[in-house]
Amino acid sequence: MEILNLLSNQLNQNGYSKNMQTKGKIGALFAFPINHTPDDCLSCDGYSLLIVDYKDLYKLLGKTFNKSGDAEGTFRIPDYNVTKRFLQPGSNVATLVEAGLPNITGQYHNVGIEPGGVGVSGSIVNHNWGGSFFYHASGRGSNLGGFDINASRSSAIYGKSSTVQPPSQIIHLCIKYK
Repeated sequence: MEILNLLSNQLNQNGYSKNMQTKGKIGALFAFPINHTPDDCLSCDGYSLLIVDYKDLYKLLGKTFNKSGDAEGTFRIPDYNVTKRFLQPGSNVATLVEAGLPNITGQYHNVGIEPGGVGVSGSIVNHNWGGSFFYHASGRGSNLGGFDINASRSSAIYGKSSTVQPPSQIIHLCIKYK
């Protein structure tokens, strides 16, 4: 279906003219399914740019992405293609979130030889059918202790996050500068 003979500027969902209010879209990110960078964009590779050459983009970004030791009179654009970080909406814009996995913990405490006297929690499941889990040279043990599991002791990545990386597809990100 084709719309013909519009009497007014096309409006966006917020009710203002796209042509009058969103002139250049400087700073907008564009995602491409191939390695392509349009002429009015820069690849989001963390380039250090001269402020005098990219004044409009600098007005928007400032030194948000600068690193210590960057030269005076320069600023950086995001390095999303280089660091391969996932972009996540949120209120703390430009905050880096480190990778991590939820921790895996559990305990097994043998508190006696009576059925039901064994305490378990977390990722440990009691499979102690009919007696004590621990054995001693003199026979079934009583009050012999227990064991704990804590995955963060094997790798610091465990316990650093409450999420896990989902399946993904790599894209190429560009930022509009003019």
